[in-house]
Amino acid sequence: MKKNVMSTALAAAVAGSMGNASAGEYLAGDFHNHTTCSDGSTSVKTLTRKSLSYLDWFIHVGHSGRGTRNCNISDFLYLNRDSEFNRGLWVNSLPNGAADIKGDYTARNMRTGTPVQAMWRWQSLQEHNLGGIVDERELPGNEDKVAFMGLEWVVPGHEHASNAISTGQYDDIPTADAIAQFEYCFARNSDDTSQGGGQGWTCEISEEGNNKLIELFKDRPEEGIADYNSTLVNGININDAGDHVKSTAAVIWKQENFPGESFAVQAHVERQGAFIEDDDEGYNVEHMRDWHSAAPDVAFGFETQPGHQGQYNRGSYNAGRPTAGLFTFGGTGCYGAAEAAKPGMDFDGTPLQPADFLAGGKYEIIDDNEAPAKVTLCRPGVRTMWDALLSEGRRFWFFASSDWHNRGSFGPLDYETTNDFWPGEYQENYVWVEQADDPAKAIVDGLRSGNSYTVQGQLVEDLRFRICHRRKCATMGETLEVRPGSTVRVQLSVSDPDGANNSPYKFNNPSLLQIGREVPLNEPELVQVDFIRGTVTAPISPSSPGYYNPLAPATTYIDSTWTPENWRVEREANDEGVRVDRVKIQYTFKVTEDMYVRARGSNIPAGTPNERDADGNPLADNLSDNIPCSDAACPPHVFGVLTADVEAWADIWFHTNPVFIKLK
Repeated sequence: MKKNVMSTALAAAVAGSMGNASAGEYLAGDFHNHTTCSDGSTSVKTLTRKSLSYLDWFIHVGHSGRGTRNCNISDFLYLNRDSEFNRGLWVNSLPNGAADIKGDYTARNMRTGTPVQAMWRWQSLQEHNLGGIVDERELPGNEDKVAFMGLEWVVPGHEHASNAISTGQYDDIPTADAIAQFEYCFARNSDDTSQGGGQGWTCEISEEGNNKLIELFKDRPEEGIADYNSTLVNGININDAGDHVKSTAAVIWKQENFPGESFAVQAHVERQGAFIEDDDEGYNVEHMRDWHSAAPDVAFGFETQPGHQGQYNRGSYNAGRPTAGLFTFGGTGCYGAAEAAKPGMDFDGTPLQPADFLAGGKYEIIDDNEAPAKVTLCRPGVRTMWDALLSEGRRFWFFASSDWHNRGSFGPLDYETTNDFWPGEYQENYVWVEQADDPAKAIVDGLRSGNSYTVQGQLVEDLRFRICHRRKCATMGETLEVRPGSTVRVQLSVSDPDGANNSPYKFNNPSLLQIGREVPLNEPELVQVDFIRGTVTAPISPSSPGYYNPLAPATTYIDSTWTPENWRVEREANDEGVRVDRVKIQYTFKVTEDMYVRARGSNIPAGTPNERDADGNPLADNLSDNIPCSDAACPPHVFGVLTADVEAWADIWFHTNPVFIKLK
């Protein structure tokens, strides 16, 4: 079983080879998950405890708006016949019941339809959530773990984003006041105008920030009043349906008020398809560019590898929404793992028509035949939307999450799932974290740095990726400056963990059986690593048609592919003194232009039917339904094909963030 945390000695050794990075360590964490604060099944304390058993850092979020459920009470059978839902209501579990609830919104009991008083999310954040996290992080054995509070923001004009503001959460008397005020000001699903129950909260941005918005949206078709401050009444704007401008003002508010201590990472960005005016769903590439341009220290990445990896439609992505790209590609959304056309168009620029989605049409797999503008077509390849952003030189990063709610048709203590994995059970964000007085801020700093990578299914550990010229090196998120014509060395090494991963399934991987390979699901092997290179040019102007183009330039390509036949393996001692196999890859090239290089790796080789194209790019994950799961140990809930949690364990990846190279 792999170990999450490097020893101090090994961390220092790695830091010494990492260019500008100072002593620190890669720590595994998760920042998107749910409890009974919203639509999860576990309490804040339960989820924090379970997550810290897998992870080194944990940020608990949960939907913004309001809710009737007490976050301090687990409810494993939420909405089932024997659910504890009624016991877990705020009004039934607070000392003074409704008297302790600030606000006047009345909800309906989701089972009986009877009126139930709800609590605004800002109040639960400020008064009820952080204490359970603090209790768990202070337990014996968790002294070196980091845990604090965030928010899954319901975004004006869009869907969701994972957020946190670290300020105050590790004070002597911890507080979540900052993230609570952000939720009050900018949650689309809230119409509270009480200024935080009389705390005097208002939501304006500076005149400079407001002018930045006006300039950004000048002469553009986006709806919403660019002069955000002019829309405030009693310090707040609650009329925000479809308003992308307000969401951009929100990230500016964070950058102005909590610089270096906050982030806003767009969540499961492909899930709801393309953005449509007044639809309050979806993100297009221009929205990512807007956020990053307006607040680059806050909006520095997206969560293109979603949670819900155990669902029958992996990631909860499907053609019926229709999701951008319709499905995930190797568990990652189209924007980070495939090539996207412009919304509502074919790849040749031809507008889609309703007839294209009818029986016999080009895209009849898409259920929604009334809204072609909602459809974003995707195909396997590496000219991804992410690469389009990187090709502008944007420091914009790739993240993953668990999006934990429950285990679907199974209980939280079962090992099977048709919905979610516990945070850290399956996916991990490994982030380089340096020691600091404020552990929460150190995590935010690490996320912002881009010195991070993601791993599914414990495929690899102790990854090191850098590019060097002579004795100078840069790692993920950093920039190596060289003179034109200089020769650089690309170096990647990973440990291939001995023993089993967290998978409960020991039978042979059905995907690999297609090509005659017998590899147990719980003992995956790294079989292919790709390095993807792209040319870096100037940022695209918001007034340019290219600002709305999600397809990366043709200068984005697979630079080099490596397999066990051409990489080197050395037996080395890890930080516990155990000798493990370490894969080492190195190659060189001459630099003639500004560029970046990123890496990915998988347990399934190129050309595997229903999984990979000839170059090793992931195919759409709905094709796994064509792969039989015929082993006697294959669980009944997959109905004899590769789907649900078995599919997740069968097809796993790592993805690194890029290293940039700039000509002097």
